Amino acid sequence: MKASTIVCKILITLGVIVISLTTWPSVYAEKLIGLAAKPNVWLEAPKEYWDDVYISPQILQRRAIEDIRILCDPQMQGRRAGTAGETKAMVYLEEQLKALHLLAMGEDNNYLQLFPIPTMRATTINGRVLFRPDINDSFLNPAANILACIPGRDPGQTVIISAHYDHLGVYQGKLYPGANDNASGVSCVLEVVRRLTADSLAGKSPIPNIVVAFWGAEEMGYLGSSYFVSQPTIPLASIKAVINMDSVANGQKEDFIFWSKENDFLVETIQKIVSNLGGRIEKNNGQGHASDELPFVKADIPAVTLLSKQWLNKNHTPADDLTQINEEKLELATDILYALVQEIAY
Repeated sequence: MKASTIVCKILITLGVIVISLTTWPSVYAEKLIGLAAKPNVWLEAPKEYWDDVYISPQILQRRAIEDIRILCDPQMQGRRAGTAGETKAMVYLEEQLKALHLLAMGEDNNYLQLFPIPTMRATTINGRVLFRPDINDSFLNPAANILACIPGRDPGQTVIISAHYDHLGVYQGKLYPGANDNASGVSCVLEVVRRLTADSLAGKSPIPNIVVAFWGAEEMGYLGSSYFVSQPTIPLASIKAVINMDSVANGQKEDFIFWSKENDFLVETIQKIVSNLGGRIEKNNGQGHASDELPFVKADIPAVTLLSKQWLNKNHTPADDLTQINEEKLELATDILYALVQEIAY
């Protein structure tokens, strides 16, 4: 067994002990215990996966704005990675995926992929709160990715649609709700997954597996997506494309940008789809910024992140609340993601 694997399992076990002494939901501790000693598994759906499955219209027709309201609720405590607030968000998202009868793609037939994160301290730089490693605290904390799948006809291919669900938490007594960053991206993905699930129930299945990923600890340096790339629960070679949604719902309805290092089929497809839906989109080099597309790009996997052109407005401030959400833009972003998946995976 590799030393790194042993260390990771020790950290997860320590996480179980720590969590058991806190007020975090017991479900998280139970899942950590279950994952502590078991390897990653590549899961393939059985034939006729959707036979005899019934999902109520109320679940399938749930809208993205409803999810944003829940993820921004003060009870979520700003969803900082490694905290009870993040765990509450994780439990909510896991419940949504279970309700859609999606295949678990984490570890040990679960929806979660646990990983360790260093202790971080928050600091303000140019008016934005950012995380930096706390060099005076060597303790590691547990965080999680959430992974599920809509089975395709060719399980040897994968398309990932993703968003990070963590944010900044509470800093200097102020709540950072993270409505646009990134409850908006998570909620877009959830609504699209509901539409795609309805398609599958109606007999329209994708060709590749569509993996839904909600990344943890993005705000701390893309830690969740980086961990997935280093310890994948599916073969990286199977991944045809990664479409990541981040901070998509503020500002003028039509205006979007995307980050990508390449000019490949994915870039061309995005530009075409957005134009067809009446939006405007520009390729942007990020100007020093990136999101969860970056670990995949470094692994030579086609990946993009879509954002609002105005994503930096009130970003990483307490003012990133529900007042920042343009519901018409949220609907357009959701339509864009759905059309992209239809173009690439069907």
